Amino acid sequence: MVCIYCGSETKVVNSRLQKRNNQVWRRRQCPHCQSVVTTHEQIELQSALSVEKNGRPEPFMPGLLLNELVSALSHRKDVHMASEELLGAVVRKLLALPQKPLFQPFDISKTTAAILKRFDRRAYLHYLADHPSLQ
Repeated sequence: MVCIYCGSETKVVNSRLQKRNNQVWRRRQCPHCQSVVTTHEQIELQSALSVEKNGRPEPFMPGLLLNELVSALSHRKDVHMASEELLGAVVRKLLALPQKPLFQPFDISKTTAAILKRFDRRAYLHYLADHPSLQ
């Protein structure tokens, strides 16, 4: 990565995996101007995961799943923060499944339902109503 101040190549001086956010935190230093910057690197899910629809792989769209979570959690005051946290939990679970990087929509729905069931029973029931194939 290049320095944002002088354009020279930077070096990593510290790095930590943040499992909760599916990110890598890195502290970088420029040997030329000595500036220090922090980066948070995250997987671009659209290119890393695919969903099989009609026999063809399509990019995984986390925004669609986030919208479903917002709908299921709409009764909560912290709907947006909870939805973002649960999206991260669903993605972590999906990345741990053996069939990655290509998923069936049912696998995503089943994983999401299991996480919602442990987190919020009302949201879980709302999600089941929208996904009758899970019942």
